[in-house]
Amino acid sequence: MARHRVLMGMAAALLIGVGGHTQGETVDTAAEIESHLGNPGPAFEAGLTPSKLGWGSDSQPYPDRFVVNPVDGAEMVWVPAGTFRMGSTYEEINDLWQANGWDPRWKQFASGEQPAHEVVLTQGFWLYRHEVTNGQHARFLAATGHEAHRYWDDYKSHERLPANWVKWEDASAYAEWASGALPTEAQWEYAARGPDGRMYPWGGQWDRDRCNNAEYWAKKSLNTSTAWHVWQSDAHFDGMFTSADVISHLREVGSFPSGASWCGALDLAGNVYEWCGDWYGEWYYAASPAEDPSGPPTGDSRVLRGGSLVLVAHLCRAADRYHSGPAYYSGLRVARTP
Repeated sequence: MARHRVLMGMAAALLIGVGGHTQGETVDTAAEIESHLGNPGPAFEAGLTPSKLGWGSDSQPYPDRFVVNPVDGAEMVWVPAGTFRMGSTYEEINDLWQANGWDPRWKQFASGEQPAHEVVLTQGFWLYRHEVTNGQHARFLAATGHEAHRYWDDYKSHERLPANWVKWEDASAYAEWASGALPTEAQWEYAARGPDGRMYPWGGQWDRDRCNNAEYWAKKSLNTSTAWHVWQSDAHFDGMFTSADVISHLREVGSFPSGASWCGALDLAGNVYEWCGDWYGEWYYAASPAEDPSGPPTGDSRVLRGGSLVLVAHLCRAADRYHSGPAYYSGLRVARTP
């Protein structure tokens, strides 16, 4: 049960929280609630931004601060408006593969990242600090009567593990219930890369110990298809794996604090793939709008981002794109506009 308290009598510029306010005002009272992970923070309400909280300018991130979504208790970090380079160049892909010794056959998976192009996000937004957990998903199911996935009984007691086996339609329904939306591809990649175009959420160099991935479990590089498939077989992910296999390799959200992105979001690489709102378009980047792109108008599948517990370095890059159906590696996080 979330506890609730109201902090009174503090200077407005020092306060964080919610309350009646008009454009440009800081708030003079703060309703603080407990997140689903037990951390106290200011409760989100419509129109709330860092400047109204007294944190500072809305044009910068605050990676060590968060507000709490009162619907599901999620901790949300601020992603300011900005410009970044989305995708990868052909030369960059070649250099990456050569520098890291990655299997050249894997280059085909990067074809959807081209051409690299500049994107402007004109409005800042709040993004879930963590992937949605089984505990939060249970609240959603109880509140809405939404149908659980077929393996739910195996996972529901693991409250702090990220929800998985999530279909896009289920992820979208959850986001709507939480008064938000699935992030667009552009929002997701910007939150992971930042204005400096990071290769991984934490920086430019791969570090298998900063996220939950196959090489983290193998404790070595898996740079060839053969090495990767041998590990998958050893870990029971090459065929008739069980829920117990998956549960033993998932990690509670927030378990890799050193993998935080520039805005403070965690697990943007590894653990579970995350659904975006966009339809997948293999060559959409060539015609993508420069401002606030939201993907093709139609398509055959939706976009997944961020890599997963069974993937290797190149598939955990912030620019990597994937599209598929629901599986043990598919989950979500939510975005909310002020």
